[in-house]
Amino acid sequence: MRFVLALLIGLLAAAAPAFAQNEKPLSTLDLSGTWQGNWVSPKGYLYTTTLSLRVTSDGLASGSFAWVLKRSPRPEDQRLLGSGATEYVSGRTNTTARTVTLAGTRKDDPDGVIGLDRYKMVLSDDGRVMGGITYNHGDWQGQIVLAKETPTQ
Repeated sequence: MRFVLALLIGLLAAAAPAFAQNEKPLSTLDLSGTWQGNWVSPKGYLYTTTLSLRVTSDGLASGSFAWVLKRSPRPEDQRLLGSGATEYVSGRTNTTARTVTLAGTRKDDPDGVIGLDRYKMVLSDDGRVMGGITYNHGDWQGQIVLAKETPTQ
């Protein structure tokens, strides 16, 4: 059994460079811009969001999420549906590994509809979709998917 596992790991390691050759190389400029999408949790929460992201040439990231609460499992939250908040984030990107790691640093949230979160995301091969998991108060079961806005001409 260990031999089979070692063989599989070896094959995956040998194949990784071939997979990477098919991916479009990313630059930090590809990551900067506006991303739109959704965040969901297993408990039944749904938020829509717009991420405005700035990435420096050395991979440092900063920006903000504009959140809107769309669904909550809690009866007391129903009056807050449609309420918005802003979460300011900072973090790092790795264009080779195609990862973005962000953490909330502060928020503007007059209705108390969000908490500060942490995000671990990966990018699609074409660099137009980013998604992953979020800390979600410690269970790492929040899920986020974002698509890059393309400028209209």
